Amino acid sequence: MADGDHTLKINAALAERMKTVSDDLGKSLDEYATQLLDAFTGLDPRKHDEAYWEELQRICDETERDGGVPWEQVQARLRNFGQKR
Repeated sequence: MADGDHTLKINAALAERMKTVSDDLGKSLDEYATQLLDAFTGLDPRKHDEAYWEELQRICDETERDGGVPWEQVQARLRNFGQKR
């Protein structure tokens, strides 16, 4: 372990859920956990990246212009949320 690294102990059920999601995203468990912790603690480097915010604004503008996603599609997606495709 490199200087400054820490080990976080979590229960097996949470570890398995995180492993499943990280696999689905094509990320290592370490990479996925770090991304979650960065986002949760406000340390996400994207929050300080102007290009990130410009892209987010572009997506919002496009959604407002095009009318977004039909509610029926949102409902269908929510009914299947968390299930493997």
